[in-house]
Amino acid sequence: MTLLVALGMPGIMSFWGNFALSVIASEVFDDHCMFHVETLEDIQNAWKSRTSENVIITSHYLDAGLSAFLLKTNAPYVVFSENAVDSVSYLARQLAREDIGLIRSVSASIACISQVRAHPFLINLDREKLGAVPIHRIIAQICRQLRISLTSSAMVRCLKQLGMDNVDSATQVDQIPTLEKSAQINPFYAAPGANPTNVSENLLEIARSVVQPFDGKLIKDRVSSLIWPQESFLLADKGGEPSEGEIELVGRARCLVYGPYFHLPSGEWNAKFSLGIEHNVYGQIFTIEVHSDGLLSKIRVKPSGTGSFAAEAAFHIDSPKTPIEIRLFTDSGSIEGSIAYWSVELSPIDLSTPDSEHATDVALEHDQDAIATSKETVNYPE
Repeated sequence: MTLLVALGMPGIMSFWGNFALSVIASEVFDDHCMFHVETLEDIQNAWKSRTSENVIITSHYLDAGLSAFLLKTNAPYVVFSENAVDSVSYLARQLAREDIGLIRSVSASIACISQVRAHPFLINLDREKLGAVPIHRIIAQICRQLRISLTSSAMVRCLKQLGMDNVDSATQVDQIPTLEKSAQINPFYAAPGANPTNVSENLLEIARSVVQPFDGKLIKDRVSSLIWPQESFLLADKGGEPSEGEIELVGRARCLVYGPYFHLPSGEWNAKFSLGIEHNVYGQIFTIEVHSDGLLSKIRVKPSGTGSFAAEAAFHIDSPKTPIEIRLFTDSGSIEGSIAYWSVELSPIDLSTPDSEHATDVALEHDQDAIATSKETVNYPE
């Protein structure tokens, strides 16, 4: 019985890595099964329906249950990753679409894969680091990690299937393609960092704010912070159109903006909500809610005057696969006023630091009716 596990962000690296793994398995095993799974139920069904004792499991979006199961196994893992903006661009080419859902998909994959970073037998193969490396070295690394071996003739056959031409021996290193050359077998290939003509600059800017901060930090280290910009949110008054420009306050008490349905890795997070008030809102109170698997946090903020204001709330993520929705409400009607800009900065809370400035106990509601929020003042939930 052999179980091989390959996880990865959607993109060129994951496509190539999974194909290479299938090619290797064809040489090593008499037969094998390959399943793409996302949930514990998926892997249970795959196990029941397998036609071989040699099973390869791949996943982009493993949920918390599947992650917990995999963390208990001793099976070695390979994680394929690449630049997050390249991943967004790849999905745009593959799916022939251009919308914020592409960024949501990449953020979901990053958040889901991060759940297994504590696994002791895990190796990360990153496109940016391996692009110029001859593929026989990458294949050898995969084999070592997965505790399988290839004969010299089997290696040559693998290399030929992965794009090497007119070579009879793996010792002819000068004829062995690099990862980037080999990856061109993918019909949706584009060079890493290439200026994507299939994605608008506005969408790229959102991707750079939301998912690019995770580059190089999928398995090791932690992101310091990232921004969910106003353009990634939706206007409640306009049927879910993207929020651009001023957010009008005139009217009844209501939800102003909501979204953006991105994902975060599991753990404790701090959200800093920034608002720009251009016209005096005369005591207007704003309620900000964070939802995922239920209500994660709720605060009420009362800006004083005009200018830039900030409020903060801490919350815990248990299910990275569940998107996050933030809602901004007015608590009463307004006859004038607007929000010039709105954004959310997210940063992980390091609970290992005893002097952490963020509270670890999160209250669901903090009533600030009697508290005037001064410019650039931060209000923490009690």
